[in-house]
Amino acid sequence: MVINKKKIVFISFLIFIPPIETESIGRTYAPEEGTFDRRKRIVIQPKCRLVKETIVPDDVVCEYQSQNRGEKNKEIFLGAPGNVCQKEITCPKK
Repeated sequence: MVINKKKIVFISFLIFIPPIETESIGRTYAPEEGTFDRRKRIVIQPKCRLVKETIVPDDVVCEYQSQNRGEKNKEIFLGAPGNVCQKEITCPKK
């Protein structure tokens, strides 16, 4: 009698408790449909370092050297005598 009662409790316990998944899938990234995903837009651009700063009348000329070898130095005209060149910038395209 006691064994039957334990069997009934055990079987009902198995029936009413949902099975537990043992296989973990980890974190997955799946954006919702129609949302804008910024991670696809990341573009790594090379840095340019300051080589020379020239002060001419009514202008400041900054000359930058790219990280990429073989590229020419880039000159940027700031257009104001009071401005100062930054030590490192993102390289302009052209």
